[in-house]
Order: sequence, then C-alpha cells, then structure tokens
Amino acid sequence: MLWGGGVRGGQTHGKTDRGIAITEGKVTIPDFNATIAHALGLPLETTVFAPNKRPFTVADKGKAITIIF
Repeated sequence: MLWGGGVRGGQTHGKTDRGIAITEGKVTIPDFNATIAHALGLPLETTVFAPNKRPFTVADKGKAITIIF
C-alpha cells in the first residue's frame, strides 16, 4: 500500500490468480525501493557511496513503477 508522494489514489496494480499467484504486474523488492526513490526524486542509476565507501545504487537494479503516479 502506498499513498502520498504523487501516487494517484483509488487504484490497484497487477492481478492475482484468485488471490494466490501473481499473474500480472509483479513488483520485486528492488522495484518497490526504486518506486519510493523515484517519488523522492533520488537518482536511480547513479552510483553513490556509503559512509564506509561501499558503492551502491539506490534501486539495486529495480525499475520504478511509474504507472501509479
């Protein structure tokens, strides 16, 4: 469930097979993180560095679900 941050209310994303198996619009954890980062205006593809100098990307190869905005 998401709200605020430009997300349009009253909508659903994806479909399930009688509520059990995802049949359309599966969202992975990296996709969910990328969607939140997108809403915050964070750079998804830019490599940033943690305080210990470890490189990472905010979305970890996830793709933002922009259709909900």
